[in-house]
Amino acid sequence: MDIIIADDQEMVRDGLKMILSLYEDIRVVGETSHGQELLELLKTASADVILMDIRMPVMDGIEATRAVKEQYPDIKVIILTTFDEDEYIFNGLKGGASGYILKDSSSKEIIKSILAARDGNLLLNPQVSSKVVHALHRMSTESASPPSPRQDLSELLTPRELEVAREVQQGKSNKAIGEALYLTEGTVKNYVSHILDKLELSSRTELIVFLQQEP
Repeated sequence: MDIIIADDQEMVRDGLKMILSLYEDIRVVGETSHGQELLELLKTASADVILMDIRMPVMDGIEATRAVKEQYPDIKVIILTTFDEDEYIFNGLKGGASGYILKDSSSKEIIKSILAARDGNLLLNPQVSSKVVHALHRMSTESASPPSPRQDLSELLTPRELEVAREVQQGKSNKAIGEALYLTEGTVKNYVSHILDKLELSSRTELIVFLQQEP
């Protein structure tokens, strides 16, 4: 799996490269200090996952995430974030980010998030999730937001879909959900698609945020 690191702090890039170098199946194929540099790199290099800092000069991580997803929709973007970036996190979600990593996360958490993003799944750190929910509430009066989860979900979803949704909320992969509910991975994937359609959501990230708002 090929990784590109986009962060304006050389210390952060070096730390991530050191962590990722411990895993044989992961290769860091490039690093950049801002979004514009990243887009130039992607003209000649390919990647499966980009680790994207939010605050960078020239072009920040939010704008760069949108540009990457528009030009290279198959590339997964994981946002590198800190605790004081509520609105940035939410905008990253809207821009197509596949997940979030706190900059002080353990190496195990970082690898799990990268593997989940590569497989089309999501491992959302609970602390980051709470920030997303906070930002969503604060911005809901300014822009459209997902439908209110205060409506009884049992009116929208079947009992089996509810079970699957709760498993997704825990950050489990389709494979793990299938093992827990005795379903095939393909069946779980279909359930997740139906759930997103019914709730008018576009990603697992939005589904987790949606469920986190329940009273």
